[in-house]
Amino acid sequence: MLVISPIQEKILCALGKYKFLTSLQAWTIIGNKNIQSIYNDLRILRGKELVDCIVYGGVSKSGTMHKLNYLTTKGAKVVAEILQTELDSIKFPKSTNTLVKNDFVHRIHTIDQHIAFDKWFEQQSHEWLFFDRYFDKLGSQRKQADGALHSKTRVQLDDIHFINPDIVFAYGTIQKPNLFVLEIANGLDTKRIVQQIKGGIYAAYTGAVADKYQLQVTPKLLVALEHEGTKNAVMQRVKMDGYLNEFEGLENFLFFALQTQSKESWATSWQDINGQTATLFD
Repeated sequence: MLVISPIQEKILCALGKYKFLTSLQAWTIIGNKNIQSIYNDLRILRGKELVDCIVYGGVSKSGTMHKLNYLTTKGAKVVAEILQTELDSIKFPKSTNTLVKNDFVHRIHTIDQHIAFDKWFEQQSHEWLFFDRYFDKLGSQRKQADGALHSKTRVQLDDIHFINPDIVFAYGTIQKPNLFVLEIANGLDTKRIVQQIKGGIYAAYTGAVADKYQLQVTPKLLVALEHEGTKNAVMQRVKMDGYLNEFEGLENFLFFALQTQSKESWATSWQDINGQTATLFD
């Protein structure tokens, strides 16, 4: 007989929602005051073969290994039973052979923003529509070589070109649906980030994102940056970029935040291209 504690059950269900979580992220979601208990419970769940993890790099500043935890197939079945839902609705990697480590940190930062949004959304009365991440896939794993397996956020621009935003999400208010594209911009390469912004703005203004999700509204592009200096440099380059300035009303559709700030205060951390605090989520 499988016996799991209430905290372990919460950890399993959180993994079933977010697909990957560090111990710190699980602690943030569950709200347990003692993070050591989260470490212990994850160790127990791994021992029961309900959870596994990816270990990346060396030890962190706190002296622990960098780990991303995820449900095994056995664990996903347990979560489906707990929630009384279909296995297909539980997020877990169907194959661990393709788990890449070159976006390990980027994936953690993406999940940080997802958790921050959820914490804000739980306090609202808006209608939930969807929240897609780039590492959630559509298609068949067996047909991956034929290009059938692709990111859930993939937006086709024409017969050949497409973009894969990090996150696309939407919710509804009494007035209208609200659609957002969110890019997690790590590193110091301002040229690369501006190029990414160009693709996102083009997809937004041409209706490619709205068409994909069948929402007749122009999405707002959010860019969450890792470093303050990079954020300021990117904002300056955007204002001087001839291509981007061809898009009328750009200040109403492009917004920036520091990842550390949006992670702690989701709704109040965003600025427009002029550095003015923006009210985006109402």
